[in-house]
Order: sequence, then structure tokens, then C-alpha cells
Amino acid sequence: MRVFGDRMINNQDREVLNELLQQECDKKEIDCKREHLYNAERLIYGDYLAGIDGENRPYLQIEDIKVMIEKIVEYLEDFNSGSKHPMKLIMFVDACDHVSRICRVLRSTAGNALLLGVGGSGRQSLSKLATFMNNYRLFMIEVIKGYNMTNWRENLKECLMLAGAEGKITSFLFVDTQIINE
Repeated sequence: MRVFGDRMINNQDREVLNELLQQECDKKEIDCKREHLYNAERLIYGDYLAGIDGENRPYLQIEDIKVMIEKIVEYLEDFNSGSKHPMKLIMFVDACDHVSRICRVLRSTAGNALLLGVGGSGRQSLSKLATFMNNYRLFMIEVIKGYNMTNWRENLKECLMLAGAEGKITSFLFVDTQIINE
């Protein structure tokens, strides 16, 4: 459930996964009951409850949703206190669930994600927050009038120098409005 469950896009896919898991549990070699699989209504995992400092943060199931929301709101307040552009977000359960997923993807080896959604749904803000929660550096390009492919290459070079040559763990955030030449 931790690896595949949160990647299902609709209830039909979730039901197929649940049935496959139940079939495996019903086999005599495993002998596992359904309630052992689903010990919580919503399965959310994360390594951010221990705080922003430290590399050895335990990646555990988050059992108390209220504690998770409070911790993410605390991260948001910390982000806003040090930012020139504070984010005014309301952290509800689904938003926190998405932040947890983005954090997991970013911390995985060569982690990258394509976030899809309607404008104003919070993709960019939640990505910035997840980057902050992982204590990573955020790199975004600024598309201005006269921006061209040479500028794009220079921006990429700068980002790659930060991440590769200087060894700073970096999230490169690129949004669809920045595409000027497909």
C-alpha cells in the first residue's frame, strides 16, 4: 500500500489493488487477515515528523492525521517567516497527503514528478513546501521578456552546477507557463 496504493488515480484502480492484495493474503503461505493490511483509514507515510534537521529521519506510517497537519502547518509557518513571497495555504488532509507524496518522491534517488491539475490547485506551492520540508534548495527560472533558448541553457547550466558540481541537493521547479518554445 505504501509503494503502490497512493499512486492509484481512481477508486476502480484502488479496488483492483485491494483485491490483488487480498488474494495474496488469502494464500496459505502468507496467512494474513485483511485488518492487518488496513490498520488505518488513510495510509500516509513520511519522514518529516522528526523535524527538518538530520539526514536519518525515520520513514514511518503517520498514524495521527491531526499531528501530521499540525507539523506541516509548522513547516509552512517556518517557510513563510523566511520567504519574500509567503504562501497563504490552508493545509487540509488531502493537501497534506499530496505534500507527503511529493516529499517521498523528492527524497527518492533521482526523484522527479510531473504534477497535473487545474490552475490554482496548489501544485507549485505544495512542491515548494515539500522542497523546504526536505531541506533542499529550490531552483526556478524566471522567464522575462526576451527570454530565449540561450537563457534556458544558461539557467539549466546554473542549476546543474549547483546540484552536480557543488553537491547541493536541488529541486528544479518548472511550470507550464514558463514554456515559451515547445
